[in-house]
Amino acid sequence: MKELKTRILVVVSIIALIAPLFTACSDEPEGDNFRTFSDEMMSTYLKNRSQYSLFTEVVTRAKLMDLLSAYGSYTCFLPTNQAMETYLSGKGLSAVSQMSDADCDTLARTHMLDVLYSSYSMPEGVLTQPNMNNRYLTVSRELDESQNQIICINGDAHVIRELQDDSVTNGIIHPIDKVLESSTDYLADVIGRNPNLKLFTEALSKTKLKDSMALYRDPNYQQELNDDGTVFFFDYTTGADIYESARSPKEKLYGYTAFIVPDNVLKEKYGIETLEQLYNKACEIYDPIYGGINEDYHKFKNSDTDFSPLTDRRNPLNRLISYHLLNRNVHGYNLLTVVNNYGIRADKINPTEWYQTLFPYAMMKVEKVTVDNYVRGAVKNDIYLNRREDDRYSGITGAHVLPTVEGDYNNEALNGIYFLIDDLLKYDNVTKDQVMNCRMRMDMSTIFPEVMTNSMRMNYKSETALFTNDPAHDHSETYGTNYFFPEGYLEGVKVSNNGYFIYRRPRLGFYSYCGDEFICQGNFDVTFRIPPVPTEGDYQVRLGFAAMKQRGIVQIYFDENQSGKMEPQGIPLDMRHDLSHTTILGSTYWDAHANYDNLSDEQKSEELKELKNKGYYRGAYGANTSWSLQPILNYTGTPMSNMAPTLRLVLCTVHIRPNEDHHVRVRLVSENLNDDPTVNNNNEAMLDYIEIVPKSVYGITDEGMAEDPL
Repeated sequence: MKELKTRILVVVSIIALIAPLFTACSDEPEGDNFRTFSDEMMSTYLKNRSQYSLFTEVVTRAKLMDLLSAYGSYTCFLPTNQAMETYLSGKGLSAVSQMSDADCDTLARTHMLDVLYSSYSMPEGVLTQPNMNNRYLTVSRELDESQNQIICINGDAHVIRELQDDSVTNGIIHPIDKVLESSTDYLADVIGRNPNLKLFTEALSKTKLKDSMALYRDPNYQQELNDDGTVFFFDYTTGADIYESARSPKEKLYGYTAFIVPDNVLKEKYGIETLEQLYNKACEIYDPIYGGINEDYHKFKNSDTDFSPLTDRRNPLNRLISYHLLNRNVHGYNLLTVVNNYGIRADKINPTEWYQTLFPYAMMKVEKVTVDNYVRGAVKNDIYLNRREDDRYSGITGAHVLPTVEGDYNNEALNGIYFLIDDLLKYDNVTKDQVMNCRMRMDMSTIFPEVMTNSMRMNYKSETALFTNDPAHDHSETYGTNYFFPEGYLEGVKVSNNGYFIYRRPRLGFYSYCGDEFICQGNFDVTFRIPPVPTEGDYQVRLGFAAMKQRGIVQIYFDENQSGKMEPQGIPLDMRHDLSHTTILGSTYWDAHANYDNLSDEQKSEELKELKNKGYYRGAYGANTSWSLQPILNYTGTPMSNMAPTLRLVLCTVHIRPNEDHHVRVRLVSENLNDDPTVNNNNEAMLDYIEIVPKSVYGITDEGMAEDPL
């Protein structure tokens, strides 16, 4: 397979070099699938090799042979007969015939992906696409006795090095020495199986937060189908006349993520060895914030058997534990922040996400440390929670998320995943007043937990997808999937007037934060809930988007007024107008300001004032408008701040209280804007990312001071 690896590297390198030539929001260079071919389909390969006969029997029982006889791009981690015999023996079985059809289906799909992964292209950590059982596989690498690199799947199944990358017409096969299994337990039960997490396990039970993590699949959700029972696809035109298709999700799953402090860390740092001591620590953290003792809920227990006060969401221990839980399944360590730092200038800003926790109205900051100036004792490229190290605040170290779970313990459950951290998380005044006293920038795909839980964020099939437009109105989802969301699928979102709220998968040549984006199509009227603020005060709510001639005119609203109607914010927004439009900077942009790096400090200050007066900002200096292929090549794309179409609009400047829901509404008010027959105008709105910015950041007025452009 040396030829395969060489072809991959050459194609990727060539594409990286020509990528800057593609400047439209959705223009990607064409590409081919990176693989060589044999004369066999994967089904024939399995049938013709007796050393895999037991797994072949499983695949046959699962009725997947027809699928593996068709053209496609599949990866199979193929257990040897010896691996299958060990698996069957462990289940008390002596033959595949003793397995049920359902078990065969689950086992077969666990080992297969409808994505192409060579040994070269498998990333460390979690594969970015799930297997056919909709579960994620982890990849690690170790050295054998001869110092050869061996790929490990899910920690203990080894790809047989001499046999890896066996190519067939419709995929790649990697023989493995152990059968892959996925837990069918819920997250709280998987946590409970780790004997190093006894206190957290007991706290989940006594607070009944365990019950709050007991959902998996919505039985009432049904995918939108055509009258003949086939999947309905909505065909649309977007961006630079790109013809795409989107479908509704196949299912609606619920998921959770837990960050857990092991027992030994609690003992070493705080002297905590019992649940009551953990409760006392929670009181120490939250009593100063929420004031005094309310006997209705502020108790450790009523008796040796009655722990009911702990179930009250206002109880200090309940607050403490719930702040360690997310209402989304992030699936893997490398997916806690945007995968591979895509679209982020990681030498300028740390890739950062903001997630809501099960502590009502409380956000958590999740940050990968990449900027050299702010490493300050951290492990570079590792992930930290509620850390703040920059020019304004220092010494807020947060909690370190450990990349692996020590010991032979599985951290992935049917409905979630847990990670170990080295300190308790505290939603205290330091967190709210300092860690979160900043510009909170959130990619739209992270605002809605369902997008991450259901494996939609950053979905693409093989690296080929990053260099290729979708075929025109492609219903085969060749390179990945674009999704539209029916009413009620996304919590806190209302889609009216037969409009479509669509998530577009990542692609090269993008003009969007992290490479993906949300768009509104049709006669849309979309309302969505924004994340909560940490403290009461004045905030700017901003929208990042790419202005293009195919966009429409929309009216923006924020929250309801006293009459119960949402309040319009200013005049309608024309999403065709970029920074060079006469209503914003006009020709001045091209005369001197096109490249932000070339501006003097005085020019930057003058331009910032002019833009702020008109309710705009340049795009983020810390984000790219083209795909970063590092470390393959040192290619970083163009900063958003240097592009006229990528800008930020101040949706509103409002006084916001915490512990409340706040909503933004986007309603189409235009139709058929362009007379140019070459422009296919669908009156589209683009919603790329949201910024929630406190006055302490946007309101800087001291001489020589200004909000940073990052």
